[in-house]
Amino acid sequence: MLNHNPRIELDLIAVGEVLLDVTVAELVPGRVSHAPVSVRAGGVPVNAALAAAAHGARTAVVGRVGSDPAAAAVRAELGAAGVEAILAADDELPTGTFVETGEGDERAISADRGASARLSPGDIPSLEARAVLVSGHALLRDDTAPAARAALESAVAPLIAVVAAGPIGADFHERAKGAIVLFANEDEARTLTGLEPREAALALAELYEVAVVTAGAAGAVAASGGEIAVARPSETVRSQRSGAGDAFAGVFLVELAGGVSLQEALARACEAGRRALVS
Repeated sequence: MLNHNPRIELDLIAVGEVLLDVTVAELVPGRVSHAPVSVRAGGVPVNAALAAAAHGARTAVVGRVGSDPAAAAVRAELGAAGVEAILAADDELPTGTFVETGEGDERAISADRGASARLSPGDIPSLEARAVLVSGHALLRDDTAPAARAALESAVAPLIAVVAAGPIGADFHERAKGAIVLFANEDEARTLTGLEPREAALALAELYEVAVVTAGAAGAVAASGGEIAVARPSETVRSQRSGAGDAFAGVFLVELAGGVSLQEALARACEAGRRALVS
């Protein structure tokens, strides 16, 4: 007999801050600039889910937004990309906003967490997928840590991951308990271990089943069970945009959950990170 209500299995559910990202090409004090401005949905879970969806995965984002035009824009972008938006609506706080401009030492960022700062355990639904990703921005802040912990504790997935974004303290590993995959950039990995990327990945892989350390244009290293993989993007991209590491994490998880090797998952994730900077 045909099942007319088949259960939909997601490849990736990403949990955390949901923001409106604004990238400004140029801001000069005391001067009016006529320069490109881009506006898009953002935040670790959004960037990861969008990249994975573009890679052909079935994804969802769990978070909290305002009841405002910014929230409508975020929902519309996720819907157009085929990403399920499981977003609680806050009637008091606006959707969070992230603004960045410049490059290198001239780079400047202003962030307003908005409604994301009120993400609560009640906003976390059943999380059943091939992979669940929790943003460190939610996990490592005291106001949203209970919601992030609820996500880690309730997740039913072969791969449960944390991105080490946020204020890393001595209790990081306790907060991340339940995760079996850890993503950290080289600075975060150095904070956690005092080591450079390769050695840091090996050290962190003693605490997690898979540890991945990213190093921008220099690529990334992953370690698991004594195995180590190294990859880098096919070309270096100069870009003002944030989110490459989030896109990397999303694609790495869906690839690894799909059964490819650690090396292949890392290589495809590096390319996803590169594409995120030019798309």
